[in-house]
Amino acid sequence: MRYKMTYIFLGLFLFFSIPYLITVFMAPKDEKRKINFETYDSGYKIETDDGKSIDLESYLWMILPEQISLDYEEEALKAQTVILRTDIVRRMGDSKKIEEEKLPYKRISDKKLKEALGSKKYSLKDQARKRAVSDTLGKVIVYKNTYIEPFFHGLSVGTTLSGKEWFGEGYPYLQAKDSLEDVESRDYMSVTVLTYGEILEKIKESYKTDLTTDQLKSDLAISQATKNGYVKQVRAGNLKISGTVWAQWFSLASNNFYLEPYDGKMRIICLGQGNGLGMSQYGAHKMAEEGKDDQQILKYYYTGVKIRDINE
Repeated sequence: MRYKMTYIFLGLFLFFSIPYLITVFMAPKDEKRKINFETYDSGYKIETDDGKSIDLESYLWMILPEQISLDYEEEALKAQTVILRTDIVRRMGDSKKIEEEKLPYKRISDKKLKEALGSKKYSLKDQARKRAVSDTLGKVIVYKNTYIEPFFHGLSVGTTLSGKEWFGEGYPYLQAKDSLEDVESRDYMSVTVLTYGEILEKIKESYKTDLTTDQLKSDLAISQATKNGYVKQVRAGNLKISGTVWAQWFSLASNNFYLEPYDGKMRIICLGQGNGLGMSQYGAHKMAEEGKDDQQILKYYYTGVKIRDINE
């Protein structure tokens, strides 16, 4: 009977203790990554136009939803966070602060994000964006001990663009990389149809020219592009227009496009999203689905780089 009672007590002890032990031994990794954004001080500050100061790490989760889809895998979100942190610190130079108006990023309020996602989805995605910051706390990308200029884009055309082909020199960490699954995205191709009058109107907003629509119809073409189709220059009569500017004029998804006369108008077939340089966000998402972590993703898209702590 005595042994029976011992077994009963032992069984009860294990029944109530095991969940606790599992929590104690399994949780520390997650707990370590959690930071209190309200009090955390990284030493790096974003100064707002109303005289306030936001810590860099808090600023990152505020801008992340405007830079990448929160529906992407968390390792892709983490990779994007490291990219943004690197770019902001690079722009700070020797200082540890920068005015927000000098940054090309926009914060999104909790209210707007909740309206966009809905309350239930907001709760999940809010935690995901904060984990992306916490899990990469202080991590930046360097090439030969210098912060890289971390170009990134939404969707490549199956291969990213090399820095040498686009810029001519520099950016050795920007090598052409296969990102083959990008072409399977439903957002891979977009089409814009414009009249020649609409095109001419846009040209005349920026250039003094006596070009006519008839001349435009016979003398409008892409005059310079990379091997995989990123347009450097469009020729319109005697005018030479930057492919990047052309894409901005007509709100194209990328500057990888070609021009095609269509039913008396001009059809612009656009491939991919963004400039094709650096990390493809969609490609990062697909790599994360395959089990790659944020550092593997970053070291794939940026050749020869290291991921280090901001204070090293």
